[in-house]
Amino acid sequence: MRAAVLLLAVLLAVPAALSAAEPKPKADEMVNNPPYAHWSAFKPGTSVTQREVVTLGNGTKLEQKITTKLIKREKDKVVVETTMTGDALANGKLVESTKTITSFPAKVKMSDVDTSNDASMTVTEGTEDVDVKGKKVSTEWVEAVSKNGDWVVAQKEWTARDVPGGLIKRTISQKRGDTVVSDSVLELVEYK
Repeated sequence: MRAAVLLLAVLLAVPAALSAAEPKPKADEMVNNPPYAHWSAFKPGTSVTQREVVTLGNGTKLEQKITTKLIKREKDKVVVETTMTGDALANGKLVESTKTITSFPAKVKMSDVDTSNDASMTVTEGTEDVDVKGKKVSTEWVEAVSKNGDWVVAQKEWTARDVPGGLIKRTISQKRGDTVVSDSVLELVEYK
């Protein structure tokens, strides 16, 4: 989960911090923190529920429900509580439920969210309407494909500014050669 949040921050911070008319911020410059931006527009008590299904290469499926609730909103940070229930792997062990509290500052150094110019990673962006419980939601998406030897990891995330936390959908596919190691699909179930 922490790695996914970090990748989300990396994938969203750079495009959000840049525009065609502005130069890229320097490594030590402070930029807007995407998780803060996606939560700060909402009142404490606002929550989102997501469902994630991970299918391992042997066909085993792990399913979990993830509920994230805004518990504090200040001008310089937001604090969210994330409760995950269902099948999940933590430190290589199967666990049924975890709860974490995370604080996201309003600003972070560019060096904390910038991706390196790694020739093995390609990033593409676009817009797309996504169905959420029968309602079309306008989203922006970012897809990153990374290659390291015969390993290929593809992650695509759809986000919307008017949804708490911003994350509507995420897919992650990991392959080694022609063999699928895992496929993961996370989708928004509800928000209130």
